[in-house]
Amino acid sequence: MSALVLVSLKSLLLGLAALGCQLTCAQTAPAVLLQVTGEVHTVLSLTRHDLSALPRKDFAENRTVVQDGKDVTLSIRYQGVPLRQLLDQAGLKPDRRAIRRAMVIATAQDGYKASFSWGELFNSHLGDGVIVVLREGSDDLLEKDGFPALRSLQDTRSGPRHVRWLQSLEVVLP
Repeated sequence: MSALVLVSLKSLLLGLAALGCQLTCAQTAPAVLLQVTGEVHTVLSLTRHDLSALPRKDFAENRTVVQDGKDVTLSIRYQGVPLRQLLDQAGLKPDRRAIRRAMVIATAQDGYKASFSWGELFNSHLGDGVIVVLREGSDDLLEKDGFPALRSLQDTRSGPRHVRWLQSLEVVLP
C-alpha cells in the first residue's frame, strides 16, 4: 500500500476511536434531572448526585381529604430544599427594581407548569413553604419517580401548584 493510503487509513481509525470514546463518555455522563435557567447569573444543571448532596430540611403538611364520606386529616412528611435556596444559589440577574416583576415558572417532564411571583417567594410567608421535594414520607422521589417534585405547602387550595416530575425552574421577566 502506498504511504498516502496508510496515512488515510490511520486517520480514519483514529477518528472512529475518538467517536467511540465520545459515545461512551456521553453514555456515562450523569443525567441532569433539574435545571434552573432564565434571568440567573449561574445556570444550575443538577444531577441526582447534586440534588442528593444539597442540605435538606424537614417539612410537614396537614391535608384534609374525604374518605368514605368523612373528613380525614392526613399528616404528610416531606424532606427537600426550599425553592428560595436554589434561586439564591443560581443568583437572580435583574437589578433590585426589575426583580420585583420576576416570575418563576416550574415545569414538569410532562409539560405541566406552575408559576410563582418574586413577591410570593421572597416577600411573604408563602415562600417559606415552597420546596423542591426529594423525599415524601418514606419514598425517595429520585428513586421512585426519577425526578424531584415541587410543593407549595401554604397555598389555600392544594394541588394546582404541586408539580410532580419537576424538570426545570425558569426565572422570567414579563
